[in-house]
Amino acid sequence: MAEQETWTIQRMLDWTIGYLDRKGDERPRLSAEWMLGSVTGLSRVQIYTSFDRPLTPDELRRMHDAVVRRGTGAPLQYITGEMPFRHIVLQCEEGVLIPRPETEVLVDAALEGVDAARACGREARVLEVGTGTGCIACSIASERRGTHVVATDVSPKAAALAERNRDALGLDGAVDVVRCDLVDGVDPTYMGALDVLVSNPPYIPSAVVPTLPAEVEAHEPHLALDGGPDGLDVFRRLLELAPTALRPGGMLCVELFETNVGDAAELCRRQGGWASVEVRQDLTHRPRVLVAVREGDLASTVDAQTERALELREKVVKVDQAAPDAAAVRRGGNVLLAGGVVVVPTDSVYGIGCAATPHNPGHARTFAIKHRDLAQTLPWLVADAEDLDRFGRDVPAWAYRLAERWWPGALTLVVRASAAVPAEYVRTSDGTIALRLPDSNLVRALARHVGCPLAITSANTHGEAAATSGSGLEERIVREADLTFDAGPAPIAVASTIVGCTGEEPVVYREGAIPAADIMECARG
Repeated sequence: MAEQETWTIQRMLDWTIGYLDRKGDERPRLSAEWMLGSVTGLSRVQIYTSFDRPLTPDELRRMHDAVVRRGTGAPLQYITGEMPFRHIVLQCEEGVLIPRPETEVLVDAALEGVDAARACGREARVLEVGTGTGCIACSIASERRGTHVVATDVSPKAAALAERNRDALGLDGAVDVVRCDLVDGVDPTYMGALDVLVSNPPYIPSAVVPTLPAEVEAHEPHLALDGGPDGLDVFRRLLELAPTALRPGGMLCVELFETNVGDAAELCRRQGGWASVEVRQDLTHRPRVLVAVREGDLASTVDAQTERALELREKVVKVDQAAPDAAAVRRGGNVLLAGGVVVVPTDSVYGIGCAATPHNPGHARTFAIKHRDLAQTLPWLVADAEDLDRFGRDVPAWAYRLAERWWPGALTLVVRASAAVPAEYVRTSDGTIALRLPDSNLVRALARHVGCPLAITSANTHGEAAATSGSGLEERIVREADLTFDAGPAPIAVASTIVGCTGEEPVVYREGAIPAADIMECARG
């Protein structure tokens, strides 16, 4: 495999098959195809139609490293770094349990519980304990949009990987990943309000672990495999949790070992309170999945206060507006691109609004949530100082001086709107638009994500005081908006100063964070 030699796809495939066969690989051709596909980006069919293509030096190096690792017995999923599961592809890495095909049966069972909740007229809430790669949580959330899943794992490495898989699949708002033991870190409000409790816990009896295939026993985390003397240590904890976690009629779905799943079912029956308890077979017709349904009516509702608290919790994202994480920006950006309404913190006060796109339904909804007349206009929060030229027309030189002095910051400039501003955002009486570049990396990142300014006004009922912190937001505003970013107190906590820039001199329409005297002094040069 020296780099100075020409290694074609065919030569590499043949050599790898022979090498792995001598190393005792049970399926050397499959391993060779999988690794070649990962390294070259070719599909299995393309590998066999590209035999004469030489590998690049980088491909050759990566293939060498992969073959060496596979020769030591390392799982293919760890080598290639990914694993298909149901309808998604997941990242995999050492230290986190590799998803198994039989777990797809567990997901099927959990989806039945989700569908039962939907049949009652609501979106389901699911708790997964021991999420690993996030394969179960992400499958449920992606196959049943609108379902909210809380996924826990005691392993920091597993929780971090589950978050990356969630984010890569665009499920930021649908799956919460919590690093904790069982449910220690889960919001207690969820207890008693869950439709499904699902888990693929460590379930292999301790004495059986050493007898597992070397590829599993030597490489995969024993924390995720060893279930104690009879394999049911974690299951017993789940069973104790289930009655307080599930709402009446809720479903418990657990994957277990073929020799102990029957014992687990008997533990359920002895506990009582279950309308049904059954054991289902996996894809190889071995007993594998325990499915138990709580007694009671799934259509019954939790108390209104709890339902309201959960609804608000699932709509609020904690964020550092100076250094927002990419997942939060992506989640907010996706809501805005879909025509949604968001509440965002700025350096001055909290605002509510939508993406400033033409015919955006979020525009009218913003006014409705505010209880404000639609005839008025929404100020624009822009991403860059250059947007003053893009969206303003005939902007006086002194207005540029104001922007240079206080942008980004709590300064709103009312300028004549350019042709780039959709008509519904232009003030009809004088053809103006109010522009502001806030000192908020979050807002600017959101605007860049959606490719246009945000049409934002203060996040309060019209006539009431503006909110200067996340905790000061009206509950009604949060409930009626699609997403709320909570960054704690706004740094300035005073509304912006609004300056008219259509005449020869500035007109201070509202004195806020910047004194009017300072505006006039700067404008005069």
